Amino acid sequence: MRLKLIAGNIVIVLLVGLGSYLVVRTQLRSELVRELKDGIGDDSELFGRSWRADGARLAERVARRASSKSVQTVFTASGESNRRRRAYDAVQGVSKWFGDPARGRNEPPHIVAVIDETGRVIARDTDPNRMVGEPLLGQVPVLRGIFKRGGSRYGVWRYDNKLLQIGVAAVRNEDGGIVGALLVGYDLSNGYAKQEARLLGHDLLFITPEGIYSTSTAVDVRDALEKALYAKPLDDQTAAALQGKPTLPWSADLRGARYVGTTTALPMAQGVQAGYVVLARQDKHTQLASLADMILWLTLLGLLGVAIYGYIIANNIMEPIEQMEDDLLAVINGRGDVRLEVETQELGGLSYRINQLINMFTGVAEEDDEGRAVTSSGGWEAVSITGPGGSTRASVAGSEESNDPEAEALAAIPEGQYYARLYAEYVAAKQAVGEDVSNVPEARFIERIRGNAEHLVAKHGAKMVRFRVETIGDQVNLKPVVIH
Repeated sequence: MRLKLIAGNIVIVLLVGLGSYLVVRTQLRSELVRELKDGIGDDSELFGRSWRADGARLAERVARRASSKSVQTVFTASGESNRRRRAYDAVQGVSKWFGDPARGRNEPPHIVAVIDETGRVIARDTDPNRMVGEPLLGQVPVLRGIFKRGGSRYGVWRYDNKLLQIGVAAVRNEDGGIVGALLVGYDLSNGYAKQEARLLGHDLLFITPEGIYSTSTAVDVRDALEKALYAKPLDDQTAAALQGKPTLPWSADLRGARYVGTTTALPMAQGVQAGYVVLARQDKHTQLASLADMILWLTLLGLLGVAIYGYIIANNIMEPIEQMEDDLLAVINGRGDVRLEVETQELGGLSYRINQLINMFTGVAEEDDEGRAVTSSGGWEAVSITGPGGSTRASVAGSEESNDPEAEALAAIPEGQYYARLYAEYVAAKQAVGEDVSNVPEARFIERIRGNAEHLVAKHGAKMVRFRVETIGDQVNLKPVVIH
């Protein structure tokens, strides 16, 4: 029974705790995933705005360098060699100027070139002979607008297996005429992707129709994502995104983890198919759901508390019940003097009623706190025998002391005759009121009466206790006579 009481409480706490954990964790995780998918599109747009702002700053700085004296003197030099030499010195100076970390980039430009009015390269940085005379009008779409309207522009250029963010500005002479252009290009490298990813809070990848160009992720994640982007079911979305149609948030399992991403074309990438992917690891952004784990810990703590409390309560209930069971077994086995003595608040009343029931079946009146015999009908009457010098006196509760010859006669009867006479009178009284006495054998009756007498003698410090038969209505009682 103890185990049932404890186990029942433990099962209830366990079911409530686990149920709460699963519900809270599932709902919280679902909500966080939904927020991630709703927010990653906004984050993609945020990078698009950052890209435009970065491109505009680059174009503005290129325009400032294009109006510098070192660049303008390139177009006033006489002779091809002088012109190339001045152009090379100018682009080296521009490259150094842009390579200053104070300009906002953590790396120098990949290319700086001076272009003449026909769109051909006069010189580029790092190598005075490289790209000389190479036509760029067909390769760099923004150049046509520069030569037509002047000003500065930014865009994307794929050159020499590199994907570049470029800024181009017109170079004007003293009369305001456009005589050439200055081009500065930065590689969209892994370093740049990582730099932007830190600001964005998500991983960032730049892509082309052939595959992923650069990434802020680990190599294994990049390789897994490349397979996902250019294979079913995401390949059509990737192709559409490179053509200018951003995707809705999509999900993919990469290297054993779930990722959410969106694919978008790079702004101002005229004539170049280039895009970017904003990628977020789902479990990283659902870590708040791990707070539900506290429910498990609290459940375990609750289980421990319930087990301890249940053990204490079970013992408080079961130990008195077990004692009552032992006492009842003793009564069944013939111990008529045994009474239940459980005094707990929960079981004391039950113990008292069981004692009343035992007294009723044995015909023995119980006693109240003052030693008075209580009848089964609820009233009380006590007979006691006292006397100075050993003389026998009797008193009836509720009256003054008086001589009781009947009590003196009871005390004078030898024990063997007394018990035989008491049994005969008890059986006769029971039969007179119509009760069956076949289940009251003489030996068992005497054993119980003797046990009750010994109990009362010890309790009252009396010389002996005898009983007499009394019939009240249809109820037969044995009234104890305490003799001092």
